[in-house]
Amino acid sequence: MSENIVEYLSVLLSSSFKFLFGPLQGKAYGLPWLLTAALTAAGMMLSVVVFTYFGQYLKQRFFKTKKVFTPANRRKVTLWRRYGIIGVALFTPLLLTPIGGTLVANAFGEKREKIFFWMSIFATIWGILVTLMVYEAGDLLQGLLHHPKP
Repeated sequence: MSENIVEYLSVLLSSSFKFLFGPLQGKAYGLPWLLTAALTAAGMMLSVVVFTYFGQYLKQRFFKTKKVFTPANRRKVTLWRRYGIIGVALFTPLLLTPIGGTLVANAFGEKREKIFFWMSIFATIWGILVTLMVYEAGDLLQGLLHHPKP
């Protein structure tokens, strides 16, 4: 039982930093895909909650002041201006990471309720899609490796 909790926490915490890590770990542990998708989405939302409420404090406490006008920051501004919170939430799991997307949404002053709503919608959608892709690709690769063609 305790090893299951460790596996669940591992999937949850790893996907809170990098979304793709959750499905990869869930597959490696042999967890059911739906559980892995749920833990992956919950991991992203853990980051969203922590960095929405404590992001300013963490930024001041642990990060040095960086250059303001960088190519990466310009891309974030363009993304925000073009698509707003919906676009940021859409691209967060795949491109921005859960932490990065949350910081962008908060930096532009979006309301917490909107951040939580849109991030949870896209965390769930991407959690299911990415987990299914990882599980199906893993099964396909395993089949190819164990049943080579003559």
